[in-house]
Amino acid sequence: MEYHGGNIYEHNRRVIDFSSNINPLGVPKGFEKSISDNINRFSVYPDREYKAMREKIAKYLEVNAIDKIIPGNGAVDIIYRALEVMNYSRLYISLPTFAEYKRAGERANMKVEELDIYEDDFQNIKLEYIFEKVKEKSVVLLCNPNNPTGTLIPRKHIEKLLAKLKSISSFLVIDEAFIEFAPGFKNASMVEFIDKYDNLLIIRAATKFFGMPGIRLGYGVSANLKLVKKIKDSMEPWSVNTAAEIAAESIFDDEEYIKNTLKWINEERARFYDELSKISSIKVYKSSSNFFFINILDEKIDAYRLQEELLEYDILIRLPKGFNGISRFNFRIAIKDKHSNNLLINALKKIL
Repeated sequence: MEYHGGNIYEHNRRVIDFSSNINPLGVPKGFEKSISDNINRFSVYPDREYKAMREKIAKYLEVNAIDKIIPGNGAVDIIYRALEVMNYSRLYISLPTFAEYKRAGERANMKVEELDIYEDDFQNIKLEYIFEKVKEKSVVLLCNPNNPTGTLIPRKHIEKLLAKLKSISSFLVIDEAFIEFAPGFKNASMVEFIDKYDNLLIIRAATKFFGMPGIRLGYGVSANLKLVKKIKDSMEPWSVNTAAEIAAESIFDDEEYIKNTLKWINEERARFYDELSKISSIKVYKSSSNFFFINILDEKIDAYRLQEELLEYDILIRLPKGFNGISRFNFRIAIKDKHSNNLLINALKKIL
């Protein structure tokens, strides 16, 4: 089954890819120079301890010790390995969310329960409902902002959840792969709470924000050093390659790229939402990430048929498959540059 966006290769044409949520600014220029300057490093093995990489990540996150950082071959790699070594039998995930969470839980032989935790407009969560449902000695895995809805759970709610989970010997894993796109993201991330809660693991990815999905670089951060060691011990030697190593040593210091990205997302997200909302045949949900979740109101056409028709305009959207708990009338689109976004708006108006 195809679970992911970005599958541009099955279409015999050049398409504008709205199916993958990648920064349209592209690969940071600093990384391009670093690759060129460090090309000779490909003739030797990476540092198995990834010390320089962990130092850069710790500085970027303002974490006080590199022992709390565990790099991996993408964020999904960390998710799978964490669940495999955590020794819990039950996993709770939200509806809707990224389908890999369920697959990861099942692979770790966990009983996976899906909870409808979001309000109808996907702007808030039902915290008391979560408290009622979650049992002792369990793991709750949340994506924040959530993929595909773009829902950002406020810190105050997550803190209440962490305290509740700690009281019932349970653990919280937060996938923050899209957190840098959230408004005021440093005050939205839960990284600064890791020392307060040893039942917290946060997972990040360099793929989305830094526009480099071909560089498989994800990382986990936790003050639970026993868990960090277990994840590390479960990995094969050299699980992160030299290109990702070089990327980590350059991208997190690229202040100009970060500034330009934040300017783009804050401006274009608002403009794109306003324009999409003018199309009466769709419902667009507000997002705190770099994508929008959309519901087709006219059920004469579903997302699969819409994708076929949009491909006539060389536009690719993300289909419902790959997410649990959504219908064939739902789809997701990335927020791209203004020109590309306008092309999609015009195509949707013609089709719908």
